[in-house]
Amino acid sequence: MERAVFKGAILFTLMLVAGGCEHWIGPDRKGEIQLSSELFGTDSYYLFGYSYEDGEYYRYPYRGERIPDIINEAYRVIQGSDIVLLPGFNTPTQANGFALVGELESLESARNFFNEYLEVEPGLQFETVSDTVELYQVWVQKTSLDNYVKLLVKDIKTLEGEGGNLYCEVAMDFVYQPDGSGEFPD
Repeated sequence: MERAVFKGAILFTLMLVAGGCEHWIGPDRKGEIQLSSELFGTDSYYLFGYSYEDGEYYRYPYRGERIPDIINEAYRVIQGSDIVLLPGFNTPTQANGFALVGELESLESARNFFNEYLEVEPGLQFETVSDTVELYQVWVQKTSLDNYVKLLVKDIKTLEGEGGNLYCEVAMDFVYQPDGSGEFPD
């Protein structure tokens, strides 16, 4: 009997090591992501987007990889005599999209609003491409699988890549509701 239990424990441990915990319990349903508008590649260009269902970043557009739920496509805007980059969300599947639900003055007030936003309000209008994204905004995304995500914009940086090309990065907290309901867990 002890031998069978010992073999079972070893087999379970090997399966966890080989398959990883995500295989058994799924990806994180809440956490932090960073989306960059930096382009990669030489002949054809791509950027990285995020899939909530997989908890992974994917190249987009890139043949053979899954289409992410969200990407950051920066908008080039002229402000005075300068060209600046402002982040903007896009859903590459062109299904459903984003709705802005809160614009706050500080990270603390935005985090409070984000934490207290527990259910998607009725009547939200979702757009496949967001307006420009700003600090301390709270967005709701409806994915192509008809699941909801709430997003808290915590940080935005404009950076310079190789060759002097500007790009921006957005750091966000997210909570993903994978069951299609509009209720977010605490």
